Amino acid sequence: MKHLHHNSPESHDPNYVFSYQDLLKAYETRHRKRRRQLILVFILLLLCLITANTIFCTHLYTNSVKEQRIHTAEGVTQLAATFLDLDQIDQYLITGKDTPGYRKTEDILREIQKNSYGIEYLYVVKIEEDGCHFVFDTDMNPDDDVPTYQPGEVVDFEEAFLPYVSDLLAGKKINPIESNDVSGWVLTIYDPVYNDKGECICYVGTDVSLTDVRQVINRFLLWVGIESVIMLLVILILGGRLTLKYRKINEIEALTTQQEQSKQLIREIVKAFSKTVDMKDKYTNGHSVRVAEYTAMLTRELGYDEETVEKYYNIALMHDIGKIGIPAKVLNKPGKLTDEEFDQIKSHTVQGYHVLKDISIMPDLAEGARSHHERPDGKGYPNGLKGDEIPRVAQIIAVADTFDAMYSNRPYRKRMNFDKAVSIIKEVSGTQLTSDVVDAFLRLVEKGKFRAADDHGGGSTEDINNIRQSYQDASEKPAESSAQESTHPSSEKPASSSPDTQTAPPENQ
Repeated sequence: MKHLHHNSPESHDPNYVFSYQDLLKAYETRHRKRRRQLILVFILLLLCLITANTIFCTHLYTNSVKEQRIHTAEGVTQLAATFLDLDQIDQYLITGKDTPGYRKTEDILREIQKNSYGIEYLYVVKIEEDGCHFVFDTDMNPDDDVPTYQPGEVVDFEEAFLPYVSDLLAGKKINPIESNDVSGWVLTIYDPVYNDKGECICYVGTDVSLTDVRQVINRFLLWVGIESVIMLLVILILGGRLTLKYRKINEIEALTTQQEQSKQLIREIVKAFSKTVDMKDKYTNGHSVRVAEYTAMLTRELGYDEETVEKYYNIALMHDIGKIGIPAKVLNKPGKLTDEEFDQIKSHTVQGYHVLKDISIMPDLAEGARSHHERPDGKGYPNGLKGDEIPRVAQIIAVADTFDAMYSNRPYRKRMNFDKAVSIIKEVSGTQLTSDVVDAFLRLVEKGKFRAADDHGGGSTEDINNIRQSYQDASEKPAESSAQESTHPSSEKPASSSPDTQTAPPENQ
């Protein structure tokens, strides 16, 4: 038994056996240690990547929102400036709200602020050596910690504005100023308002709130933190797996919600701007909204998806935005327009394009404003485009625009008979309006669309040219007769004053 024991493996030197086991154990220990080190390095790299990505995304998002808010604020200041009576600014500072016209202007500014997303404060100031002299302060939250300034009240320059005082006194435009004080986290935009002589009379100021941006960032950081913990746990559980598939930063549901909120925000801002355009032109109140609704109906009938329908709706809302740049005395002139004045009216297409061309998230927005008066036969304006050269959205808006111009009541005439308006659109198909869009329009008419609920027949059956001629003849009557008819334009406004249609028979050629 001893001999067998001596010749068996068990008879080997026990130190040899123990050395082999120790060597295997040491190898496994070193392997586990190395694996843990690799995992630790991977985790650290992953944390660095997540941190860098979070900082980058937060920075990118914040800058993007700032740019959008600045663009919106500049549009608001420019719009508000058009309603200011510059000859009365100094008088406002003296007599305040008792000055004739002050409260009306103040109400308009409040309405602009109310319909402009993110605008926390809208005000008008005159810059003097001793500080800011407030002319208007449309504070919509009088109960907050920020005081409401009265006309003529002087406020010292805030510390953030001190480097720009000399430029403000010189009537120059200054860069947006970011601050975080009693007013919260805001961007302040000051736009100078000049008179006809090029003198700076006052500044229109807006404070754009960025508080919601901080809330979004906090939620984003919270989500990133949760995601990081989950990813680390997965790595630790899997252990030996050193590679991980790329994970999405945002969940599909969160992304969808954000997209819906962005769409809603865009629609509300666009609709607010379209209302301000219609407010300026007393003859076409509600025109932009109706044209947008007709455009959506036509786009859907043509087979486009709902995303395109939504986009074209927003573009149509802004198709007449260029009218903001047309002098009110020309836009609302009750009498016949001169050739020069009519050219000014027509320029609203190009002016609208320049207003909207820098909105990168919806480039077609500018094309809708510029090209909705182009015609398939090349006789439209401003560029004389033909056929498919005309952007698709402009082709659709043209039909909607033409129909609304004929089939809507104006202060100086009743709407055209429905069947008459439909026949005119059918008649100019292919020459002045795009054929397949007209076909879609006619299909919708057959389905009972477009006819107003209160339309039980009636309406003018005359051609627009005849109506226009009657107003032109009326404008040539003696002064005493003209006084009685002053509530009606002497020339058909859509034809001569407001080119809001596409065709010669309807109203603008």
